[in-house]
Amino acid sequence: MFEKIENKWTEDSGDYDDMIQKQLSNKRTVSHWTKELKRLLGPEPLRILEVGCGPGFMSIIAARLGHDVKAIDGSSGMVEKARRNMRQYHQQVEICEEDGVTLPLEQEQSYDVILSRDAVWTLYDPEKAFRRWKAVLKPGGRIIYFDGDYRTVEPTLKNKIHMKIADFLIYVTERKTYGSDVKENSGIYEKLPFTSQKRPEADFQILKKVRFARIQIRENRWLNRPWTMDFWKYGYQGKKFIVVATKKEK
Repeated sequence: MFEKIENKWTEDSGDYDDMIQKQLSNKRTVSHWTKELKRLLGPEPLRILEVGCGPGFMSIIAARLGHDVKAIDGSSGMVEKARRNMRQYHQQVEICEEDGVTLPLEQEQSYDVILSRDAVWTLYDPEKAFRRWKAVLKPGGRIIYFDGDYRTVEPTLKNKIHMKIADFLIYVTERKTYGSDVKENSGIYEKLPFTSQKRPEADFQILKKVRFARIQIRENRWLNRPWTMDFWKYGYQGKKFIVVATKKEK
């Protein structure tokens, strides 16, 4: 399953890179994420591992803030795009193709923060991943991720209507059929644990089971704004939220 999913991400990496380029050229978007990471990461330089980096948007922002960043993705296509973007935007970020669940290349207690955006829902074994992430964090280290309730099974009527609107808007503005593509590939995604669970409630229970010392979850209001074009194009994917889980100090 992991190989099928990563092959799909590689196939779609060009489209995701186009999206990232638009975000990096949008001053308002860059300003929002810069402020958000400043707030969450603080002023001191940190050693950060971004899991599921895609074309590298978050790693670029974190590196610009002075943090020491390593970014990984299981998709060779995403890794290729991320490396190119680091060169284009002049950021010194190590990029590796690596399984985000097992982290085979990482040493224990080596990172201050594990960062992720829109990738946790794709974990094929969330509990195993969170245990491993906890192991590679330093004492007092944190998982910080931005994600959403991307359930693919039994969509509501409201969700189906929203998806139809999204299909139309994406086609008109981007000449793409992203929503239809998601439906065609739902057979791949619906096998992922988080696509059949209510979130972020499921996240909280797993993080609690893994025994993180502190778990904070809040709505991502910036991404859930119903008056924006992005909401009508992508909001059918589910409500977005932010999770911060802290490892116990020694």
